[in-house]
Amino acid sequence: MDNSAKSPLFSHLMKPQFRLKSPDRVLSEAEFDVARITGEDFRFVTREMTGNLAEVPAEIRARSTILRRLLSEKDLFNMGRLLPPSAELSSRADAGFNPIHPAVLVTCGNYPWAGDRLEGVAAEFSMKDVPPLTRVAWSYRDNADVSLSEYLEGLAIAVLGTPVRRREVIKYVANKKAAHVSDHRKHASEQAIDRAWSHMSITIKSSRRERVQLNHVYLELLVTIEALRSSPSINRYIDELGKWVRSAEIVYRGAAKTVDVNMPIRPR
Repeated sequence: MDNSAKSPLFSHLMKPQFRLKSPDRVLSEAEFDVARITGEDFRFVTREMTGNLAEVPAEIRARSTILRRLLSEKDLFNMGRLLPPSAELSSRADAGFNPIHPAVLVTCGNYPWAGDRLEGVAAEFSMKDVPPLTRVAWSYRDNADVSLSEYLEGLAIAVLGTPVRRREVIKYVANKKAAHVSDHRKHASEQAIDRAWSHMSITIKSSRRERVQLNHVYLELLVTIEALRSSPSINRYIDELGKWVRSAEIVYRGAAKTVDVNMPIRPR
């Protein structure tokens, strides 16, 4: 063998990157996966709910872990840095309300349900050293457009005067009722829900006389799913994200790296 001959013996490929169009960007494999999964997760979590009312609670729990990642852990917001939305992401929400009394569990109400609207729901608790409620426990509120961030920070329920935000509702169901990530209740909102959980279920009935028993916390999560599904700005952004992801071309920057050596290699 001609010892002076040189051959490209070692050739290795770099990790793939993805060139996307409109806007033109090159994403790492990890960034591309986040973009793809964000769109897929959104479409999964907002798909039509099961027609079997008995399966609604289980389906809500199953979707809660995806909602936690999209909203509470901010995957959807992080995507906005890679692909800025053409307009602010917004949703329809009940206008803000305050816990009216420490002995009242108040929910936002005005829920969409099976083509109907559930009017305000309030449950009064008897508490030691707290005077009884002397005024109407509910006032109807109109919906208003708010940003997605404002929606998630909005008050979902008030448990005995303790406010629980929508973001906290999502995390509670995902962590305590679905994925069991942690049994440690360190937040006041989690502790308040724990104390009142067994008292927070109601039976709701549609105009077709179908009934299902849901905890208020699940009902709030169901409303969040419906709000995402019915938001034009969020759905438009997910459509744009899907088109952007489908425009991807795999590229290998600096892929063909070679090393020339002499053969045979003689020991020293």
